[in-house]
Amino acid sequence: MAEPAPTRCTVCEEIRLAEVRDARPSQVLPIPNAALAGFPEGRSPHALTRRRLFQLGVAGFASVYAAQQLGWESVWESAVAEAAGGPTKALVVLYLAGGQDGLNAIVPAGSTDYSIYAAKRPKLHRGQGPTAGGVVGSQVIPGTGGELAFANPLVSSTGGGDNGDPTHGLDVIYGDGSGGPGSNLAILPGTDYTPPNLSHFTSSDHWFAGQTDPVSTGWLGRYLDLYGSATNPLQGISIGGSLSKALRARSAPVSTVASSNFANLGFRAGGPSASTVKPNSWIQQLSGVPAGSRNLSLARVRQSYGLATSVFNQLSPLGAPTLGTGYPSGGNGLPGALQLAAFLLGAKLGTRVITINWGSFDTHGNQISQQDPQLVTLSRSLSAFLADLKTRGIDDRVSVLVFSEFGRRVAENGSAGTDHGAGGLMMLAGTGVNGGLAGQFPGLSTLDQTGDLLVPTDFRSVYAETISSWLGGDPTQVLPGIGAAGYPATTVTRGDGRSGLFH
Repeated sequence: MAEPAPTRCTVCEEIRLAEVRDARPSQVLPIPNAALAGFPEGRSPHALTRRRLFQLGVAGFASVYAAQQLGWESVWESAVAEAAGGPTKALVVLYLAGGQDGLNAIVPAGSTDYSIYAAKRPKLHRGQGPTAGGVVGSQVIPGTGGELAFANPLVSSTGGGDNGDPTHGLDVIYGDGSGGPGSNLAILPGTDYTPPNLSHFTSSDHWFAGQTDPVSTGWLGRYLDLYGSATNPLQGISIGGSLSKALRARSAPVSTVASSNFANLGFRAGGPSASTVKPNSWIQQLSGVPAGSRNLSLARVRQSYGLATSVFNQLSPLGAPTLGTGYPSGGNGLPGALQLAAFLLGAKLGTRVITINWGSFDTHGNQISQQDPQLVTLSRSLSAFLADLKTRGIDDRVSVLVFSEFGRRVAENGSAGTDHGAGGLMMLAGTGVNGGLAGQFPGLSTLDQTGDLLVPTDFRSVYAETISSWLGGDPTQVLPGIGAAGYPATTVTRGDGRSGLFH
């Protein structure tokens, strides 16, 4: 399926709701090439000075949000110390902005549910099997008893789907749904909180905060406040121009980076670049041009350039960073953001959390033309990201959490779209994820009083299990009230009868 031009800008109003708007960065941190190349000159304090790290040049910049100014040496000494402490698990959190319609992504396929679904969505419903006659099809998901199916835009061409990629798709990373090797995608349909609030403003704030009471910090920021570093802003990174509300901390330093800040490494806002500009050879040639005998300043500059390129050429082969492959081009920035995330995680700089805000899923009208191209990009990018992690040898320590602020109504509206509804789709992906039907599907026979899905899984229970079983920590300290009487449990009840979201 070819991807048409996007109908709305990526930095849409829903994405703006995910961003911290009332705080400015406290400083800008240059990220040296040496850090991304694994510190080829060593990891001693002498090798971590500004002068030594800058000899290999600067790869990009991070905007730091911290309660106080951080010293150059303390940042990199902290990053090195955390890497030396052994592998740490990391979480990538992908927010699908605007209220992604889970029912047209993970389709009800059982006979009763499908009949209700098709009747309530005469224009929008998916067909069963291959796409035909202008109706987008779906493929039954293994391990769900035939009750659920992937919409074809999520499925690889090898799997019979329409995403146009024979290698990557949600079907590829889901596998047989057993949770064994190759079954690396967990699906949690009908995930929300009760009673649901269908305002973008309110609901997204609840998801970013990890609770439904007003609070000034995000759930990931509070996690880093408790279990993170006091000097390493790269422990929590929002990829994009602004800090995610989920990552807003009280005291722990965090940062933002943008793909455009790493353009010299081949990243760009629209996705991976096919080639990179390598100016070193040109600079080296220019540095060798003799300066006039009276132009001592020019001679010194050319000598400095020559020394810098010489050092780079000597040291870069020792740990030259490489970009992951297989990502789709374009895609409103998601491929480039995930490619950069894999790159930063592979650098082993003590990064524990990365957030990405993406998409424009508020599909009140013309939903098929808006949602499906984004599903294609999502399926191919997420699958390529996991393959990239595996190539880097870090797939066993990185998981991905995907969510939106709510789902959509079961019935379509009069504009070939769907309105705000309850019970959205959550997903977890990664080698360490116990793949399969990880949450219960509520079915369509019984809906709530407004015609929305019932909510069998509270999103805070997913957060809680992610903290306790993946990141490591006490969820009751990060998510106030969880596990107490009247509040969500700290574990998820799976729809396939197995236990646990992670291995």
